[in-house]
Amino acid sequence: MKYVVLSLATAAVLWLQPAQAQSIAVCGDSSASAGEVAHHCKLTLRNGGLSQQQIVGVYINIGYAELALGQTGQAVESFSEAVRYDSRRVEAYIGRANAYEDRRAFDLADRDWQSALGLASGSVDVRLGRGAYFLRQGKNVLALEEFTAALRIDPDEADARYNRGLAWLSLSRFEEADWDFTRLLRDYPNDAGAYFNRARSRDGRNDRAALADFAKASELSPEWSSPWFFAGQMLDRLGREAEANRKFRRAFELGHQDPWLLQRIQNLGG
Repeated sequence: MKYVVLSLATAAVLWLQPAQAQSIAVCGDSSASAGEVAHHCKLTLRNGGLSQQQIVGVYINIGYAELALGQTGQAVESFSEAVRYDSRRVEAYIGRANAYEDRRAFDLADRDWQSALGLASGSVDVRLGRGAYFLRQGKNVLALEEFTAALRIDPDEADARYNRGLAWLSLSRFEEADWDFTRLLRDYPNDAGAYFNRARSRDGRNDRAALADFAKASELSPEWSSPWFFAGQMLDRLGREAEANRKFRRAFELGHQDPWLLQRIQNLGG
């Protein structure tokens, strides 16, 4: 299972009431492409005959589809229409916050995330979304607070656990990060990202365990360059140059992008 801080810009998530028309069905179909969803939702609006709540759902789906298509300005307009019809639909604020962030209108994104929180402070999705937003902004303490709030709501929420571990790492709180990733691995023992980030939390504190975690991450995700690169850096620090160079070469072969690595490979003769 892959954990990522969740981004609602990637899915049309609302279902409308069942109806005969194909456009209504596709408009609410999460398996359809973003282009199909946007097209059929707009047809649904033109066809008319919808309740107010159906109209709100259609505009929200259009907004999410437009976000997925990179049409952030249009997405803002669609989510704003949803808010105009129903100012208490939290999904509209979440979607518009994502659109504002993509447009680097951070003050407006902040406002919409605050509105979402005011409407649904007990929602794991709201807490996760706010936490991810703050983490991307480098507001690591605020991110930590949101992920912790999500875990209070649901202690088994894997995305919150993973992302709180990242927040701890960003704050150089390595023991706490280690604890969160270890707790996550108890339930998801094949998660390469959790092994990789636990290794980062152990680097310099428990080097043997960190190297074992980097190796496990590489075993589980052999085409992922980062575990190879970070393990190489660690081995370099430990004076194990030959082993480090083997890791660096493999990271380079896998396409790892880092100016320092390029120079190192050139120094090794390419």
